[in-house]
Amino acid sequence: MTPGKQGFFSPPSSSQETFDATRSDCDLPTVVHAFADDRFAGNPAAVVLYEKYPATAECLRLAQRFRQPVTVLLRPLEVAGHFEIRWFTQNAELDLCGHGTLAATYWLYFFAHYGRHLRVSYQSQSGLLHGWLEGDVVQVALPAIDTAAANSTEYETIERCMGLPIKEVRKAYDDFVVVVGDERLVLDYEPNFRTIAEIDCRGLVLTALVDPKGALAEFDIVSRFFSPRIAINEDQVCVSAHCKLYPYWARVLGRTELRALQASESGGVLQLSSSDGRVIVAGKAKLGNEGPLDDHHGLPFAWKRWPRSLQWR
Repeated sequence: MTPGKQGFFSPPSSSQETFDATRSDCDLPTVVHAFADDRFAGNPAAVVLYEKYPATAECLRLAQRFRQPVTVLLRPLEVAGHFEIRWFTQNAELDLCGHGTLAATYWLYFFAHYGRHLRVSYQSQSGLLHGWLEGDVVQVALPAIDTAAANSTEYETIERCMGLPIKEVRKAYDDFVVVVGDERLVLDYEPNFRTIAEIDCRGLVLTALVDPKGALAEFDIVSRFFSPRIAINEDQVCVSAHCKLYPYWARVLGRTELRALQASESGGVLQLSSSDGRVIVAGKAKLGNEGPLDDHHGLPFAWKRWPRSLQWR
């Protein structure tokens, strides 16, 4: 492979080398904006390819220096098209990061020139994951994560913390899913991150059904995700949260295909379905150096400012 900078690689060639992750403080990785399109800025991730991973402490230092919500580390395995994948925030290694996986898949196809007709397989702490392309849309297959009703103490703690009229609280292994009865409660919520950080979980998913006659009628569900404990106050597009939302809402709605809006400042659209017990998450993406994220995208909640006739088409 052609040596790149900062321990990662440029598009593949015939040479094979290992690189030092600390060689230059000025070098930056490739940044991919997962779920970015003409309306939404999506969620960025730094993508780094290694022949051999640095120590975990060094991986965390890299994530802190790159200053992206997530830094994705890839390592090619002996079988063609198979990679080991790891995900780091600025203070933790994650068991699963869907937007980072989608970003890595996009990077392999559109930057590293991996064959677009081939599937990619990832070995991860959450088991075997897969990614592929359908047209210009990236698809990733991730584990479905079931939730159970929170106990009364957890419900009361979260209701007090969030200060919202809550309809239901569900618990996954590392998150709480907070269901409310009106999309406006999700869209207008102003989080207190200090209070949220006191709750014993990775993060809180705030979600509701969309009004089928309202401005967001092209979507089925809306959500936001808050995770100050892992140094991401509000995740711009959290795919692992949708691995928990999909089984819940698919069961409530009696449907197998859902269109989800993550109503963060950047915003993003996720197409959700299932196959063989996996959640299939589909979305577009753009490389950070492609220049799609103009001044309009840089404004907080810029997607809300689009004319309705253009915004919801």
